[in-house]
Amino acid sequence: MIRVITTFILAAGVLSAIWFLPLFPFQILLLIAIGIGLMEYSKMVFAEKSTRFFTVFLGLLVAFLMTWSSSKELILAGLVASVFLSFLWGMKHHQQMPETTHHVGLMVLGICYLSLTLPFWSWLKAEGRVWVMLCLFPACLTDTFGFLVGKSLGRYKLASIISPNKTWEGFFAGLIGGGIFGLWLASHLFLGQNFTSWPRLIVIGISVSVAAALGDLIESLIKRSVGVKDSSHLIPGHGGALDRLDALTFSAPLFYFLLKWNNLLS
Repeated sequence: MIRVITTFILAAGVLSAIWFLPLFPFQILLLIAIGIGLMEYSKMVFAEKSTRFFTVFLGLLVAFLMTWSSSKELILAGLVASVFLSFLWGMKHHQQMPETTHHVGLMVLGICYLSLTLPFWSWLKAEGRVWVMLCLFPACLTDTFGFLVGKSLGRYKLASIISPNKTWEGFFAGLIGGGIFGLWLASHLFLGQNFTSWPRLIVIGISVSVAAALGDLIESLIKRSVGVKDSSHLIPGHGGALDRLDALTFSAPLFYFLLKWNNLLS
Protein backbone atom coordinates (compact mmCIF):
# COMPACT_ATOMS: atom_id res chain seq x y z
CA MET A 1 0.00 0.00 0.00
CA ILE A 2 2.86 2.39 0.86
CA ARG A 3 4.44 1.70 -2.54
CA VAL A 4 1.16 2.48 -4.34
CA ILE A 5 0.59 5.71 -2.43
CA THR A 6 4.17 6.83 -3.01
CA THR A 7 3.84 6.00 -6.72
CA PHE A 8 0.78 8.23 -7.12
CA ILE A 9 2.46 11.08 -5.23
CA LEU A 10 5.64 10.78 -7.30
CA ALA A 11 3.72 10.57 -10.56
CA ALA A 12 1.61 13.62 -9.74
CA GLY A 13 4.66 15.62 -8.70
CA VAL A 14 6.77 14.68 -11.73
CA LEU A 15 3.99 15.22 -14.26
CA SER A 16 3.09 18.57 -12.71
CA ALA A 17 6.72 19.71 -12.76
CA ILE A 18 7.08 18.73 -16.41
CA TRP A 19 3.84 20.32 -17.55
CA PHE A 20 3.58 23.47 -15.44
CA LEU A 21 7.10 24.54 -14.47
CA PRO A 22 9.05 26.89 -16.74
CA LEU A 23 12.37 25.62 -18.03
CA PHE A 24 14.66 27.13 -15.37
CA PRO A 25 12.84 25.79 -12.26
CA PHE A 26 12.57 22.43 -14.02
CA GLN A 27 16.33 22.46 -14.58
CA ILE A 28 16.94 23.26 -10.91
CA LEU A 29 14.80 20.30 -9.82
CA LEU A 30 16.58 18.08 -12.31
CA LEU A 31 19.98 19.16 -10.98
CA ILE A 32 18.81 18.38 -7.43
CA ALA A 33 17.71 14.92 -8.55
CA ILE A 34 21.09 14.35 -10.20
CA GLY A 35 22.85 15.46 -7.02
CA ILE A 36 20.80 13.02 -4.92
CA GLY A 37 21.53 10.26 -7.41
CA LEU A 38 25.26 11.02 -7.32
CA MET A 39 25.23 10.95 -3.52
CA GLU A 40 23.45 7.59 -3.45
CA TYR A 41 25.88 6.18 -6.00
CA SER A 42 28.86 7.50 -4.05
CA LYS A 43 27.58 6.06 -0.78
CA MET A 44 27.23 2.67 -2.41
CA VAL A 45 30.73 2.50 -3.88
CA PHE A 46 32.91 4.64 -1.58
CA ALA A 47 33.56 4.30 2.15
CA GLU A 48 35.34 7.66 2.48
CA LYS A 49 33.06 10.67 2.90
CA SER A 50 35.58 12.98 1.25
CA THR A 51 35.64 10.88 -1.92
CA ARG A 52 31.84 10.79 -1.95
CA PHE A 53 31.53 14.56 -1.76
CA PHE A 54 34.25 15.14 -4.34
CA THR A 55 32.50 12.77 -6.76
CA VAL A 56 29.21 14.61 -6.23
CA PHE A 57 30.97 17.94 -6.77
CA LEU A 58 32.57 16.84 -10.05
CA GLY A 59 29.33 15.23 -11.19
CA LEU A 60 27.32 18.37 -10.50
CA LEU A 61 29.90 20.45 -12.34
CA VAL A 62 29.49 18.32 -15.47
CA ALA A 63 25.69 18.24 -15.06
CA PHE A 64 25.65 22.05 -14.69
CA LEU A 65 27.55 22.46 -17.94
CA MET A 66 25.40 19.87 -19.71
CA THR A 67 22.27 21.69 -18.58
CA TRP A 68 23.14 25.33 -19.18
CA SER A 69 26.11 25.56 -21.51
CA SER A 70 25.45 25.95 -25.22
CA SER A 71 29.12 25.34 -26.02
CA LYS A 72 30.10 21.76 -26.84
CA GLU A 73 33.73 22.68 -26.24
CA LEU A 74 32.95 23.90 -22.71
CA ILE A 75 31.03 20.72 -21.91
CA LEU A 76 33.90 18.58 -23.16
CA ALA A 77 36.36 20.72 -21.22
CA GLY A 78 34.35 20.15 -18.05
CA LEU A 79 34.29 16.40 -18.65
CA VAL A 80 38.03 16.25 -19.35
CA ALA A 81 38.70 18.35 -16.24
CA SER A 82 36.57 16.04 -14.09
CA VAL A 83 38.48 12.98 -15.33
CA PHE A 84 41.81 14.75 -14.72
CA LEU A 85 40.79 15.85 -11.22
CA SER A 86 39.59 12.32 -10.45
CA PHE A 87 43.08 11.03 -11.21
CA LEU A 88 44.67 13.72 -9.05
CA TRP A 89 42.29 12.90 -6.21
CA GLY A 90 43.10 9.20 -6.50
CA MET A 91 46.86 9.81 -6.45
CA LYS A 92 46.58 12.03 -3.38
CA HIS A 93 44.24 9.90 -1.29
CA HIS A 94 45.19 6.33 -2.20
CA GLN A 95 48.71 5.00 -2.04
CA GLN A 96 48.20 1.47 -3.37
CA MET A 97 48.06 1.36 -7.16
CA PRO A 98 45.14 -1.10 -7.65
CA GLU A 99 43.07 0.84 -5.12
CA THR A 100 43.87 4.13 -6.83
CA THR A 101 42.83 3.07 -10.33
CA HIS A 102 39.73 1.34 -8.94
CA HIS A 103 38.55 4.49 -7.15
CA VAL A 104 39.32 6.74 -10.13
CA GLY A 105 37.35 4.42 -12.38
CA LEU A 106 34.37 4.46 -10.03
CA MET A 107 34.43 8.25 -9.83
CA VAL A 108 34.49 8.68 -13.61
CA LEU A 109 31.82 5.99 -14.01
CA GLY A 110 29.44 7.80 -11.65
CA ILE A 111 29.96 11.11 -13.44
CA CYS A 112 29.36 9.62 -16.89
CA TYR A 113 26.47 7.46 -15.70
CA LEU A 114 24.38 10.30 -14.28
CA SER A 115 25.81 13.67 -15.26
CA LEU A 116 26.10 12.97 -18.98
CA THR A 117 22.69 11.33 -19.34
CA LEU A 118 20.02 12.89 -17.11
CA PRO A 119 20.56 16.50 -18.35
CA PHE A 120 19.05 15.37 -21.66
CA TRP A 121 15.66 15.69 -19.95
CA SER A 122 16.41 19.40 -19.77
CA TRP A 123 17.29 19.39 -23.47
CA LEU A 124 13.93 17.79 -24.25
CA LYS A 125 12.11 20.28 -22.03
CA ALA A 126 13.81 23.14 -23.89
CA GLU A 127 12.31 21.76 -27.12
CA GLY A 128 8.86 21.62 -25.52
CA ARG A 129 7.19 19.87 -22.59
CA VAL A 130 5.42 17.47 -24.94
CA TRP A 131 8.73 15.85 -25.89
CA VAL A 132 9.45 15.12 -22.23
CA MET A 133 6.09 13.37 -21.93
CA LEU A 134 6.68 11.42 -25.14
CA CYS A 135 9.89 10.02 -23.67
CA LEU A 136 8.66 9.60 -20.09
CA PHE A 137 5.59 7.51 -20.90
CA PRO A 138 7.34 4.67 -22.77
CA ALA A 139 10.28 4.68 -20.33
CA CYS A 140 8.05 4.37 -17.25
CA LEU A 141 5.45 2.07 -18.79
CA THR A 142 8.22 -0.28 -19.87
CA ASP A 143 9.02 -0.83 -16.22
CA THR A 144 5.32 -1.16 -15.29
CA PHE A 145 4.41 -3.69 -18.00
CA GLY A 146 7.65 -5.58 -17.44
CA PHE A 147 6.96 -5.89 -13.72
CA LEU A 148 3.30 -6.91 -14.06
CA VAL A 149 3.79 -9.47 -16.82
CA GLY A 150 7.07 -10.75 -15.46
CA LYS A 151 5.60 -11.31 -12.01
CA SER A 152 2.45 -13.04 -13.24
CA LEU A 153 3.63 -14.92 -16.34
CA GLY A 154 7.42 -14.82 -16.27
CA ARG A 155 9.28 -18.13 -16.55
CA TYR A 156 12.51 -17.49 -18.42
CA LYS A 157 15.11 -15.41 -16.59
CA LEU A 158 16.56 -12.43 -18.43
CA ALA A 159 19.67 -11.88 -16.31
CA SER A 160 19.42 -14.09 -13.24
CA ILE A 161 22.78 -13.09 -11.75
CA ILE A 162 22.16 -9.35 -12.08
CA SER A 163 18.43 -9.20 -11.39
CA PRO A 164 16.75 -12.53 -10.51
CA ASN A 165 13.20 -11.15 -10.92
CA LYS A 166 13.65 -9.94 -14.51
CA THR A 167 12.23 -12.26 -17.17
CA TRP A 168 12.14 -12.38 -20.96
CA GLU A 169 8.35 -12.34 -20.84
CA GLY A 170 8.45 -9.11 -18.85
CA PHE A 171 11.07 -7.66 -21.19
CA PHE A 172 8.99 -8.22 -24.33
CA ALA A 173 5.84 -7.03 -22.56
CA GLY A 174 7.72 -3.83 -21.74
CA LEU A 175 8.70 -3.38 -25.40
CA ILE A 176 5.12 -3.74 -26.62
CA GLY A 177 3.19 -2.19 -23.73
CA GLY A 178 5.71 0.46 -22.80
CA GLY A 179 7.56 1.17 -26.02
CA ILE A 180 4.85 0.99 -28.67
CA PHE A 181 1.62 1.48 -26.71
CA GLY A 182 3.22 3.97 -24.29
CA LEU A 183 4.57 6.20 -27.04
CA TRP A 184 1.31 5.94 -29.00
CA LEU A 185 -0.70 6.82 -25.88
CA ALA A 186 1.47 9.82 -25.01
CA SER A 187 1.37 11.01 -28.62
CA HIS A 188 -2.43 10.95 -28.70
CA LEU A 189 -2.84 12.37 -25.19
CA PHE A 190 -0.62 15.39 -25.78
CA LEU A 191 -0.73 15.90 -29.55
CA GLY A 192 -4.02 14.29 -30.54
CA GLN A 193 -2.30 12.18 -33.21
CA ASN A 194 0.84 10.20 -33.95
CA PHE A 195 3.78 12.61 -33.92
CA THR A 196 5.39 10.70 -36.78
CA SER A 197 4.71 7.78 -39.12
CA TRP A 198 3.86 4.36 -37.67
CA PRO A 199 7.19 2.74 -38.68
CA ARG A 200 9.14 5.55 -37.05
CA LEU A 201 6.92 5.51 -33.96
CA ILE A 202 7.46 1.77 -33.52
CA VAL A 203 11.24 2.02 -33.96
CA ILE A 204 11.55 5.01 -31.61
CA GLY A 205 9.22 3.47 -29.04
CA ILE A 206 11.01 0.13 -28.96
CA SER A 207 14.41 1.87 -28.84
CA VAL A 208 13.39 3.97 -25.84
CA SER A 209 11.90 0.89 -24.18
CA VAL A 210 15.11 -1.12 -24.64
CA ALA A 211 17.15 1.79 -23.25
CA ALA A 212 14.84 2.00 -20.22
CA ALA A 213 14.99 -1.75 -19.56
CA LEU A 214 18.78 -1.84 -19.88
CA GLY A 215 19.08 1.26 -17.69
CA ASP A 216 17.22 -0.67 -15.00
CA LEU A 217 19.57 -3.64 -15.42
CA ILE A 218 22.65 -1.41 -15.31
CA GLU A 219 21.61 0.06 -11.97
CA SER A 220 20.90 -3.47 -10.70
CA LEU A 221 24.42 -4.43 -11.79
CA ILE A 222 25.90 -1.58 -9.76
CA LYS A 223 23.86 -2.52 -6.68
CA ARG A 224 24.63 -6.22 -7.06
CA SER A 225 28.36 -5.51 -7.37
CA VAL A 226 28.40 -3.74 -4.00
CA GLY A 227 25.92 -6.07 -2.31
CA VAL A 228 22.94 -3.78 -1.68
CA LYS A 229 19.25 -4.21 -2.55
CA ASP A 230 18.29 -0.53 -2.83
CA SER A 231 20.39 2.56 -3.51
CA SER A 232 18.94 4.13 -0.33
CA HIS A 233 15.69 4.29 1.65
CA LEU A 234 14.76 7.81 0.56
CA ILE A 235 11.44 6.91 -1.10
CA PRO A 236 9.12 4.71 0.99
CA GLY A 237 8.30 1.47 -0.79
CA HIS A 238 10.65 2.21 -3.70
CA GLY A 239 14.16 2.50 -2.32
CA GLY A 240 16.30 5.41 -3.39
CA ALA A 241 16.22 8.08 -6.08
CA LEU A 242 18.49 5.96 -8.28
CA ASP A 243 15.95 3.15 -8.13
CA ARG A 244 13.48 5.49 -9.84
CA LEU A 245 15.94 7.25 -12.14
CA ASP A 246 17.50 4.07 -13.55
CA ALA A 247 15.08 3.72 -16.48
CA LEU A 248 15.46 7.41 -17.32
CA THR A 249 19.24 7.60 -17.66
CA PHE A 250 19.74 6.30 -21.19
CA SER A 251 16.20 6.66 -22.56
CA ALA A 252 16.32 10.48 -22.76
CA PRO A 253 19.65 10.74 -24.66
CA LEU A 254 18.58 8.05 -27.12
CA PHE A 255 15.14 9.64 -27.64
CA TYR A 256 16.70 13.07 -28.18
CA PHE A 257 19.16 11.82 -30.79
CA LEU A 258 16.50 9.75 -32.57
CA LEU A 259 14.35 12.88 -32.85
CA LYS A 260 17.32 14.86 -34.15
CA TRP A 261 18.31 12.20 -36.70
CA ASN A 262 14.72 12.05 -37.95
CA ASN A 263 14.48 15.86 -38.18
CA LEU A 264 11.64 15.98 -35.67
CA LEU A 265 13.22 18.71 -33.57
CA SER A 266 14.03 22.28 -34.54
